[in-house]
Amino acid sequence: MQHFADRLYRVTLGISIVLFVVMFSAQTVVVLMRYVMGVGFLELQDLVTYTFSSLVVLSVPLALRKDRHVRVDILRARFSRRRNLRIDVVGHLVFTLPVFGLLLWNALPLVAKSWAIFEGSRETGGLPGMFVVKSMLIVMAVLMLVFALIDLASGTGRTEAKDER
Repeated sequence: MQHFADRLYRVTLGISIVLFVVMFSAQTVVVLMRYVMGVGFLELQDLVTYTFSSLVVLSVPLALRKDRHVRVDILRARFSRRRNLRIDVVGHLVFTLPVFGLLLWNALPLVAKSWAIFEGSRETGGLPGMFVVKSMLIVMAVLMLVFALIDLASGTGRTEAKDER
């Protein structure tokens, strides 16, 4: 299962890198067009917004998988590896699974409606495809749930390689 989670992480990271390159390139072009040539290009601005939104949403499961998510590390540094693993299990059961399960449950109707009308930009003449960006909420929730369940099932989680304290 850890192999599957690692592969899923690498695919998500690859998508995130592509999104970053697209976002950076598009923003550079927007700035050059606006301040050098005095021309605006709404579709490109929407592309920057869409890629940035998707990148932010995908960073959440990436951070969880690499054990870089927000928590009180001042206390964790004093605890043993076994105690930290127990805290992670409780955190997954009390926070990760319920919060992202609820997010998935509530996002499904929103995303379904967005797909039903092929929702696009709020700006007239903007880039279509807002429904794809909203779908990233579902992708994030599913990834978070999968990573948390794999951590719980493995019993050791990502921290097995860390030093015993």
